[in-house]
Amino acid sequence: MPTYGGDEVNALVIDVGSTWTRAGFAGEDLPRALFPSHVGYIESEADIADIPEEPKAASPGPADADVEMGDASATADAHKQQAEGDSRVAEKGETRKQKIREYFVGDTESSTWRSGMEIGGPLEQGLVNDWDIYEKIWEYAFKSRLHVRPEEHPVMVSEAAWNTSPLRAKLVEMAFEKFNSPAFYVCKTPVLSAFGAGKHTALVVDVGGQMTSTCAVYEGFCLTKSLVKQEVGGELISEQILERLKEEYKYELTPLFDIKSKAPVETLQQPVVSRYGREGTTASYLKDMRLRAVQEFKESVCEFIERPYDAALVNSKPQKPFEFPDGFNVSVGALRYALPEILFNPNQFLTRRPKRLENVGLMGVHEMAVRSVLTSDVDLRPQLLNNVVLAGGSSLFPCFCDRMSVMLQDACPGSRIKFFSLNSKTERKSTAWLGGSILASLGTFHQLWISRAEYDEHGASIVDKKCQ
Repeated sequence: MPTYGGDEVNALVIDVGSTWTRAGFAGEDLPRALFPSHVGYIESEADIADIPEEPKAASPGPADADVEMGDASATADAHKQQAEGDSRVAEKGETRKQKIREYFVGDTESSTWRSGMEIGGPLEQGLVNDWDIYEKIWEYAFKSRLHVRPEEHPVMVSEAAWNTSPLRAKLVEMAFEKFNSPAFYVCKTPVLSAFGAGKHTALVVDVGGQMTSTCAVYEGFCLTKSLVKQEVGGELISEQILERLKEEYKYELTPLFDIKSKAPVETLQQPVVSRYGREGTTASYLKDMRLRAVQEFKESVCEFIERPYDAALVNSKPQKPFEFPDGFNVSVGALRYALPEILFNPNQFLTRRPKRLENVGLMGVHEMAVRSVLTSDVDLRPQLLNNVVLAGGSSLFPCFCDRMSVMLQDACPGSRIKFFSLNSKTERKSTAWLGGSILASLGTFHQLWISRAEYDEHGASIVDKKCQ
């Protein structure tokens, strides 16, 4: 069995998130490729010719010799009609419609306007629900960004802590059957995030695009009983920003693809925009472009205060100006603190719940962390609180770490709480990928890879035995 650890073979590490995908080589500090997980596709129908089967000759059965003459004549007529019908089908042939998709992966490709192009993602609630898109993301990462042949490199991939055995098995099948990987390993995201922060035991708080989750990691293993998750993340905040802009300022954002020209306007005046009026723009593409456009507003304007939300305090804070791509400019005061507050107090600050969150009990991210700690063993709790790892792009809001510290300290008085988080924006977004890069480059890790020979012998079920 070949060795796939250390410096002998450079493994590939890929982390497909709900918003961003990171891919690169094990042993490196940052991913070589960072691109959106949302993929464009155009669906069309093609005529597929069905080749009819040749009519089979009727073979007389044992009972045929005993039938009466009238029944025999009827049977012969029926066989004759069937043969004539089959002959007509064979001459004419039949066609059926089959839907085919053309995919556009990558930042530029997926954001370029095309008539009829839809936008979709591979994940739903952190789990793969569109395997075609997921496969195209792998293919794009390996061939177009990393420029490697996946059949020559072991592949490590991240997975949600709540991933299911059937989905894991399908992941292994795709790696070996579609990409012909020589070796493969799948590791849970909280474990990778802990390794990325230099910890093997930690409380991992991951605030991503679709999901927020908290999970205890002990000696490199997820404690599944401590897992707490909910569908609240950066994308929900972006959706709420668009809703609040519409309610507060009667403003609906015009994405870049539809802006032909614009004129300068005064603060809070509606933008004066000349639009292309592109026909064939789909609702999913329009929504995705609006979410991308509001991303800069969210990252540069929104922030937390260091203590529990206080309306009087945020109203006394200075306003911050911002201009949108279509020319609309606004100075934002209390609203820039209220919008991200969804992460800590969703029941109060979530103005309009999406259908998927109706009748769902939501918690603040600090409450999720406390629940993860309390469901862990008593002896382990001090160690978890002393090793809190922050991961995910939505944990990059200014003062998020300070606010989290205050809220946890109030919930766990007398406990020593210490946070570990990567400082730069790219590193924080790539904490799980960095953990995979560290893990896959260890010389002792080669024993853990699932080899092609093991897959051929045991099948996809080997993943639950070797990747725990």
